[in-house]
Amino acid sequence: MIILNAVVYIHNWGDKTELIKVLKYNNHVSSLFHIMGRFSYLLDVNFDNKDQFENWIDHIKNLKLSSGVPSVISVETQKIIEVIKKKDDFDLGDYKSAAEKSHFFVSIDNPHHDQKLISTLKSSGITQTLLHIQGSSSYITEVISENYEEYRKLLMELKNLTSISHIETQEVISVIKYRNKILDESGNLVAPGEDTRELYSL
Repeated sequence: MIILNAVVYIHNWGDKTELIKVLKYNNHVSSLFHIMGRFSYLLDVNFDNKDQFENWIDHIKNLKLSSGVPSVISVETQKIIEVIKKKDDFDLGDYKSAAEKSHFFVSIDNPHHDQKLISTLKSSGITQTLLHIQGSSSYITEVISENYEEYRKLLMELKNLTSISHIETQEVISVIKYRNKILDESGNLVAPGEDTRELYSL
C-alpha cells in the first residue's frame, strides 16, 4: 500500500537530457510538469515509505552532467496532506487540447483561517486541483483558464483574503508525463513502465 504522496520541485541547469530521461520513465513519478519560476519542474510522486523516498531524492541529486557537474541545483519536497479538489476523466490528451489556454500552478501560504480560501478555490471554475500540503506553502492549486485575465481576476480575489501571507505563480511550459502516461513518437498515449501506480493527486 502506498502511504507517501508528495509534490516535488526540482531546479536544474540548462542541460535537461539525463534528468528528463530518469524522471519520465521512473515508476515513482506519476506526473511531470515543466514550469517557469524559481524551479524547473513540478512532480507528483508516490512512495511506499520514507526510506524509499529518501533514496530516490539521493539518486536525483547525484545525477551528473557530461562535465561531471551535478545536474540538479536544488530539490524541494512538500508532503500532500489532503486532496481537496481533483480532476476526473482527464489525461495527457486533454492537456494537449488545452495547450493554447493559460495554465498555472499557484502556491499559497495561508497560516490560519483556511475555510474562506478553500471555499473560494473549490467553487472557482478555473481551478482544477487543490492540495493541502506540508512544507513552505499551505496549499497548491492548478489553474487552467481561457486567458490570463480570467486568472488575474481569481488572483485579485485571493489577494483580498487577509489570511494569505504569500502567493507564488508558476506557469506551465509543457506537460511531459501525466498520471503515468506519456506521448510516444506517434503521439499516442502509452504507459512507460510496468509498475503503473494508481495513486495520483494532480
